Amino acid sequence: VQGLFERTYGREAGVDLEACVVGPRRCAELASRSQADHAEMSDWARFFYYVEDENLRLALFYANDMIETLEARDPRRELTESNVLPLLVFTEEASHALHTTFAFGEGGPARVAGEEFLAELELMARIDAYLLLRHFVRELAARFGPPERAWVRHQALTRWDVPYADPDLAARYRGAARMAAAFVDRLEAAPVRRRLDELRTFRGLP
Repeated sequence: VQGLFERTYGREAGVDLEACVVGPRRCAELASRSQADHAEMSDWARFFYYVEDENLRLALFYANDMIETLEARDPRRELTESNVLPLLVFTEEASHALHTTFAFGEGGPARVAGEEFLAELELMARIDAYLLLRHFVRELAARFGPPERAWVRHQALTRWDVPYADPDLAARYRGAARMAAAFVDRLEAAPVRRRLDELRTFRGLP
């Protein structure tokens, strides 16, 4: 997944994300240090980052049962309701980590600070989830027609347009899902030869 997105965006993270994976104890420690309210966040996966002495620190947590589901029902061989959600959650957290490294490399600590950056991460994660799911579906179905596109769009985008008790989370997640849906519709309408440039240009926007 890391290699696929690095090739897609023409950037290298500069870190092996597998080396950033932590267990449940370290996840709990980082969650206790975080200022965010984790009550509405998934128990399947978490992404943490902070800046220490001008260096970016990353941590990824994936729950054992989620990984076991993906190993038992490899999405490269089949995609169903039983494994699509774990795949999307796995992709989102990896996307968060990659775009954080990209942004930090571009602008240092200031670039990865603030609510605007968190909103950016959610937006790019929704787009990346769509693109990865599209890639797998096209490989498995050997086609990508309107039915396949509708299924991928629902799974990666519209199913996430849901209410949250926290108004800030609600605005961030729902806004990301709606903006991502508008962008992928634009991307699908573009000539195939232009899509990669469109994606990279979009990612570079403020």
